[in-house]
Formats: sequence, structure tokens, C-alpha cells
Amino acid sequence: MAVWLITGCSSGFGRELAKAALKHGEKVIATSRNASRLSELKSLGAATISLNVNGTPAEIDATVVEAAKIHGTIDILVNNAAYVLVGGIEEIRHDPDVSPLPLIHLTIYSDAEARAQFNTNVFGPLSVIRSVLPFMRAMKSGVIANIGSLGGYASNAGSGYYCATKFALAGLTEALRAEVGPLGIQATVIEPGYFRTNFLKADVDGKTVAAKTIDDYKPTIDNVKNMLNMYDGKQPGDPAKGAQVIVEALTGTGRAAGKALPARLLLGSDAVPFVTSIQERQNKEMEEWKDLISTTDHAN
Repeated sequence: MAVWLITGCSSGFGRELAKAALKHGEKVIATSRNASRLSELKSLGAATISLNVNGTPAEIDATVVEAAKIHGTIDILVNNAAYVLVGGIEEIRHDPDVSPLPLIHLTIYSDAEARAQFNTNVFGPLSVIRSVLPFMRAMKSGVIANIGSLGGYASNAGSGYYCATKFALAGLTEALRAEVGPLGIQATVIEPGYFRTNFLKADVDGKTVAAKTIDDYKPTIDNVKNMLNMYDGKQPGDPAKGAQVIVEALTGTGRAAGKALPARLLLGSDAVPFVTSIQERQNKEMEEWKDLISTTDHAN
């Protein structure tokens, strides 16, 4: 019976994963910025505590210590808390007060939105990982799972900052995996396709739209927003079924028995064809350019 610490449990995958782990007989410590939003999980037997992944390292350390005291340890960490920021790369930016280009008016933007996206999706998980690892190193065992995205394989117009955070999370997880593997600790990034959660909704748990826009990008960004809005509620993935697969994968039980936990674990019927298409495109581009890009070695 493992002890799970899961972030972002107030809705979506976090909540479903906590429920699936409890049903599997595990001990679950469910977290959210406000533990009062976790009453359903508490009634099902989860311990619930408030954890703001954007807190200071000292605050997160203190919360993780509090969590570890509940059952004496933490065996499995799942970093799930995240959101998607919709907007163009140039739109979400910081400009000087005076345009360097004469006769062109530029609206003044703040980079606060971009920093908040990286703080929640990258630096937040990193802070939690660094707080949990001393417990796992002491045991010489444990599993760290970061929830990534298909956006960590290919970035899209209108969600470049979100996708960049997922690229970063995948890279950090692979390095972490190599570092902690010799200590008996596993690490993986779980990369779901589209699941029918509230992740695309315009609220604090899902989608946040950039505050300001640039007219030149409006057709492209509006198209992205419309596509996301139309797709909301029609995603193919069932989060309860996805959560069950995650539980089996991280515990090495059920359908995952005998399988080695991969560095990157795709999730969803749409995930495999999507990544296959990306890999095929990359291979095609590499083949087209390989003769030229291989001409850069020293002559001797």
C-alpha cells in the first residue's frame, strides 16, 4: 500500500487520479490551493491539505513535511497542477515604454502572464519535487510522475507558452530520471491527449486567455480559441479510465505488471497517432537535410 501525494486535486485528472488510487487500496494525500475544495475526496478516505505550488520553497517544504507526517512517508508524487494560457507569443510580452520603431504604436504589455504560466507549470512542480526527494532518497525508493501533455511534443499557435512549459517539464523529467534512477527512484512524464475534463474551460482550473491582443494575430488566435471552445466537452478521453491506467503504471500492477515504467508515458487513443505523425515529420525533415547538416566536422 503506497502513499500518494497528488497536486491539483480539486478537479479533472487530479481528482480522478486520487479516486482511482483510493479504489486501488492506496493511501492518498490530495492537495489543492484550498483544501476546502477537496471534500469529496476527504469523504472517500483521502487526507486533504492545502498546497500552493506557487508558494515559496520554504512554504512548500513545510507543507510536504506536514504531508509526510500523515502516513510517515511519501512513496508516489504526482505533479498534476497546471493550466493553459491562450495567446500569441508576441501578445504575451514586455515592451519598453517607448517604441524603438518610429511612427509605429506598440501597446505596452507585461510579462506577468508568461511568468505565471511557467511558475505554475514548471517551477511549481520543481519545488514540490525538491521537497519530496529527501524522503524518497532516505528510503531509496519512490516514483515521481509529472503530468505533461502532447503539447510537449509539438507546439501550436495560440498555446506556445503552455507547450513550452510541457517541453521543459519533459526535459527536466528525463534528466531527473537519470539522476535518481541509481538511487532506486523512478521518474516519468505522463503525456495525455485530450480528455474530457474542465481543462479547456476559461476558469482558474483550466484555460486562461491572454488579457491583451494584437490585431494582426486576431484571425489565427481567434481560430484557436474557437477550436478549443468547440472541442470542450467532446474530447475522446475518459479521465476515470485514464486515471486507472496511471495507477496501474505507477504501481506496476494490473495491465502494467511486468512492464518497465517508460521515461515518457503517452495516454489516450489520440496520443499514439499524434506522436507518430510528429516523429514521421521530424524524420522526413532530417532525411531531407542530413547531407547538408552532416558537413560540419573537422577535416582531420
